[in-house]
Amino acid sequence: MVRTTNWQSIHGRTVRAARQARGSVAVLEAAATTIAQAVPFELWAGVLLDPVTLLNVGGCYRHGVSAAWLPRMLDIEYREGDALSMPGLARQAQPVGTLSAALGGELERSLRYQDIYRPLGMADEMRLLLRDAGRVWGALVLTRSADRPPFSAAETEFAARLSAPLGRVLRDTLTERPTTPGIETRSLVVLTAEYEIVTRSGTAAAWCAELAETPDCGTGLPPAAYGVAAAALNSGSGGSRVCVPTRSGGWAAIEGWRLETGERPQVALSMGPASPPDRIAALMEAYALTPRECQVLTEVVSGAPTAEIAGRLTLSPFTVQDHLKSVFAKTGVRSRRELVGQIFFPHYLPALAQQEAGAGA
Repeated sequence: MVRTTNWQSIHGRTVRAARQARGSVAVLEAAATTIAQAVPFELWAGVLLDPVTLLNVGGCYRHGVSAAWLPRMLDIEYREGDALSMPGLARQAQPVGTLSAALGGELERSLRYQDIYRPLGMADEMRLLLRDAGRVWGALVLTRSADRPPFSAAETEFAARLSAPLGRVLRDTLTERPTTPGIETRSLVVLTAEYEIVTRSGTAAAWCAELAETPDCGTGLPPAAYGVAAAALNSGSGGSRVCVPTRSGGWAAIEGWRLETGERPQVALSMGPASPPDRIAALMEAYALTPRECQVLTEVVSGAPTAEIAGRLTLSPFTVQDHLKSVFAKTGVRSRRELVGQIFFPHYLPALAQQEAGAGA
């Protein structure tokens, strides 16, 4: 166990390492590597989460359970349910929890312990939400072997102090993705309720390589796709959609629909370039804008003057200007020109051009 006097030092090193990393996966890698100096563990995964739905949208998995276990892990998370789920933890004030504490030490009550951790010789799990601006942007999942004691209260408290600073760093990485993937056409994959591939279109393999942590992730589909499929199978409305970071530094969209086919349902997944609304929605979350600020920004990037915006949104021109000042402060710009240059041209325009090219093909 680390001496008490070292906790603050390791906390500082963890935050500095994350700030120096480039890209969301690198942030997760840097944070986990430094946290291990204070909180030992055997396996870990860094998960990127959609801040609205809390669906898995990618991350770093190569240090966690093998790829073969990921479909089952995500099925438990988004369809069957288990203790210490991401949505459940997100509703709590404390951004960190352990499986042993959540179950009073009775790990056998956890599906992921029964089906995954116990067969692998693992036991307790800690989940640390990376939270900033009232949203959850990702999580670190740390797992200990059965021959170690459960995570302690001191370790949990140490991890909790990292939630906000690491959440801020991770949120900032989402505004640094101006490119779009090079694959222009969407792909379609149909899965059974057990996540076996029934059929897939010709571009599916290319999209799987673009969305997975590594091209040969071994699961057939990227983790985010399994998360969307599980949520779609469990959805009363039958649908689920997320905007997902790509390996090339851009954004894609994965959408899933539940298909009622005979006795057992299936799920259809569509993977393709993120649309302009997808991109704007993701950026709005990243900049922590309010719904009204989002409306004002959308009008501004379309070229509307203040009076026109006021009329469309039923606001006074002074209120529009107040919202615009808040948008400037949150996005770090000082004028409409800078705002359009920072948001519209790097993010919205490439996605719009790609969408129009696909429509004209």
